[in-house]
Amino acid sequence: MADRLGRNPTYSYELIKTDMDDKGIMTVMLNRPEKRNAFISAWHGELIEIWDKIHIDDRVRCVIFTGAGKSFCAGGDVSEFAAAKEDPMEKTLNWLRDVKTTVTKIMECDKPIIAKVNGAAVGLGASLVAACDVSFISDQAVIGDTHVKLGLVAADGGSALWGLMMGVNRQKEYLWSGELMSGEKAAAVGLCNHCVPAAELDRTVQEFAEMLASQPPRAVQWTKRAINAPLINRVSTNFDAAVPLEVVTANSEDHVEASRAFREKRKGVYKGR
Repeated sequence: MADRLGRNPTYSYELIKTDMDDKGIMTVMLNRPEKRNAFISAWHGELIEIWDKIHIDDRVRCVIFTGAGKSFCAGGDVSEFAAAKEDPMEKTLNWLRDVKTTVTKIMECDKPIIAKVNGAAVGLGASLVAACDVSFISDQAVIGDTHVKLGLVAADGGSALWGLMMGVNRQKEYLWSGELMSGEKAAAVGLCNHCVPAAELDRTVQEFAEMLASQPPRAVQWTKRAINAPLINRVSTNFDAAVPLEVVTANSEDHVEASRAFREKRKGVYKGR
């Protein structure tokens, strides 16, 4: 039964699976395994809402955030953009505004959020990992941001978050190259906290989650709040600068050429237009 403050919310979603154990560890799972958990617009509403609910749910001590199947999140679902009937510029702008809200909601939620990167985390998927508090990646997973390779500004969060984790010079290097890093390399450069063998990922994350769940909850939660307070402002400012730039590049000739070159498996020829 919910208390008088409504702090025991219910969780029922189409594209997210949730589960909470008796230790207060909630699992939030992206659930489009047949599409490698590629992101669609409907997910924005669910992910924005769920972090608000978790924030006020006193039953939750910590969260494990992961993906169903063999991928964490393969980035945005390009087929949704291709099928969109609204103006492409408006579609891109609305998408990126929702991304900003999703990322900041993860950072504003007081409960510690552990990313369990069970498979590929690409583009927006990598940004979701970076927004979490601690991340564990499988040694069989890859992570990276391919926006620039597709002629786009990396505004899904890479330009906002990666520099906080690996330093700005490495941030530029990996965003410019679009390299998909192995789990081992991601941990070495600081994009993820730990790389562990795939067979040990579940156990390792569960052990860390149980440690967090056993700690004094307010001390854990408000430590996160104190650390993230200045970071949220920085991330918000970055999104405000990067979003209009990505909207422009999404409607550029170079983006069209990059997308065509990717499909045709050839090098692109770019003219800066």
